[in-house]
Amino acid sequence: MVNAASAAGFLNNVQQHWPFPTALADCTLVSARFVEDALTAELFERCAIAAPQAARKRQAEFLAARLCARQALYIQTGQAITPSQHEQSRAPRWPQHSCGSMSHSHTLCAAIVGDNKQWQSLGLDIEKPISTERAQRLAQSILTPEEYITFAQLDSRLSARYLTLVFSLKESLFKALNPLTHTYFGFYDAQVLDLEPTDQGHARLRLCKDLSADWQSGDELQGQFSSLHGSAITVVSVAS
Repeated sequence: MVNAASAAGFLNNVQQHWPFPTALADCTLVSARFVEDALTAELFERCAIAAPQAARKRQAEFLAARLCARQALYIQTGQAITPSQHEQSRAPRWPQHSCGSMSHSHTLCAAIVGDNKQWQSLGLDIEKPISTERAQRLAQSILTPEEYITFAQLDSRLSARYLTLVFSLKESLFKALNPLTHTYFGFYDAQVLDLEPTDQGHARLRLCKDLSADWQSGDELQGQFSSLHGSAITVVSVAS
């Protein structure tokens, strides 16, 4: 099915790789680029994926991310399964014995799949770099007071990179924990620690809010970050 999308000019640069500094056991990551203008109703039919009732841009993102997920599941499990959706939340429903996450940003898409013997949940996010001007405008709506102190001490280029990474890591954290807690939480409800705004690295994420009996304020998870075709890509993993 990925070959059909590639032949149609919709997907390109499809690759299985691991961009992060530390490998996660029994995990597979697939990324690609997609071309919105190459999307057709016939392509959804050829890929055996139902098109969502949405604008063309959203349809392209939807198809691209699910094709990456299907490829990752095939590599991981030997079965080319497309994640379904929960009817109410619209969150992805992963096959038995697997967990995963999908992301898309502009022309990039990716999916990660893991064995649930190793991982309860995974969160993946891709973000286009935030400009230095926009970073100054957005900082106080995304950063906790402690994070803002770090942000303010950096030069404009590094502060923009820092904000992009904090934003993306918190998105990955939400994707990892929301399926486990079924609780909404925002940017101020978690704090990113030990983050150096380099091209690749690690960070800690600490909850500032009780989410469930199992996930309380002060609990921490590990995150990783890297670059993908000039954008930031992050992952947060929850061990079984």
